[in-house]
Amino acid sequence: MPTRSLVLLAASLFTGCLGALVYVQDSDLVLLREHLNHPFALGVLACALMALAARGLRWRWLRAAIFILAGLGGSAALFVGLVATGLTATKEFGFVDGPAPYRIRLQQSTAGLGPDTLMWLSVRRDDGLHSREWYLGCFNGDDPDDAFDSVKWTGPSSVEIRVVDGRTFPVALDPTSGRPQTTASLNC
Repeated sequence: MPTRSLVLLAASLFTGCLGALVYVQDSDLVLLREHLNHPFALGVLACALMALAARGLRWRWLRAAIFILAGLGGSAALFVGLVATGLTATKEFGFVDGPAPYRIRLQQSTAGLGPDTLMWLSVRRDDGLHSREWYLGCFNGDDPDDAFDSVKWTGPSSVEIRVVDGRTFPVALDPTSGRPQTTASLNC
């Protein structure tokens, strides 16, 4: 097997393992979450690299089998990725600034195929490449009384989330890291 094929094989295995790791392990680093959290795209890339590595094989039957498997695997990863993106797409709803370097990120998405909307809240600590973001809460708008209304900072390490019917959910943050000590959720 030529050296080029071995390098492409190693790159394919590394990319596939990275895609699997990203799929099963969630990171609180914003850099990793926003730029490397594409497991299905990494799967397609791993299949393409595997097909390129197979070009250097001597046995035609093995080369054809790898091309077919890489094509099927890449197509499946692309299809599942497109469906997952369509069902879990979120749109940015804004930020609520807090005491520096913290702010709350608001995102909205649909709940599956239904008309319900989900409001996702997370707290972010801005620190350049070391910025971190943690899950704060989720609120489903299927019951109008349970829908998200507002969020405000009540102190340097505390947040209060309010729903439409007036109920509040206080959330304390760790004073040193900013990680929420509890979370709030309704119908998510």
